[in-house]
Amino acid sequence: MAVTTTEQERELLYSLISRRRSVRQFTDTPVEEPALMRVLTCAQGVNSSDGKRGAPSAHALHPLGLTVVVRRVQGVEAGSYLFDPARKSLGRIASAPVSGSLLPVSLADDEWLETAPVVIVISADYDLALRHFADQQPDGLRGSRYVDVETGAVAQNLYLAALVEKLGGVLVMGVDDQALARQLTLPAEHKPVALFCLGQAQAS
Repeated sequence: MAVTTTEQERELLYSLISRRRSVRQFTDTPVEEPALMRVLTCAQGVNSSDGKRGAPSAHALHPLGLTVVVRRVQGVEAGSYLFDPARKSLGRIASAPVSGSLLPVSLADDEWLETAPVVIVISADYDLALRHFADQQPDGLRGSRYVDVETGAVAQNLYLAALVEKLGGVLVMGVDDQALARQLTLPAEHKPVALFCLGQAQAS
């Protein structure tokens, strides 16, 4: 399918990519709900009638899920929510983690896991991916590679969408997976892959 791009669109995309940075210090300002929903939609929302999304997924399997820890979002009660890609909506699944409970899951004392207004947990049904792609590699681990690549695409979408919304974010992968799973309610059969802290950047 041919895609037409205006010069303005081209310049905007290249500008966003060149300005992408990790933000680790956040203000106490709440994130606006519409901005959060647009960021989540860019990451995993269905954007076409045939179910396609903004991030590529091998065989359109879509083994990833987004669990959203809300601390400070205007109009949204603090808690843990599951993002519905088709409806582009949040469904509350649990209370917010107790203050201080996410820092211990970090392998590098990442304090922004506690200070960010929003923490987006990217999780995956690894077993689904491994079974689906078992015939592509003798050890059956090809599916794991696809999950990791898809996670990277989702993470980049999160970074760029946050930038458009005048927010900042940082990807966190150094976590104790088992400890994190104990702290949060993740979709059935899912394991955490990465976290994305989101909020208004503190002035440097």
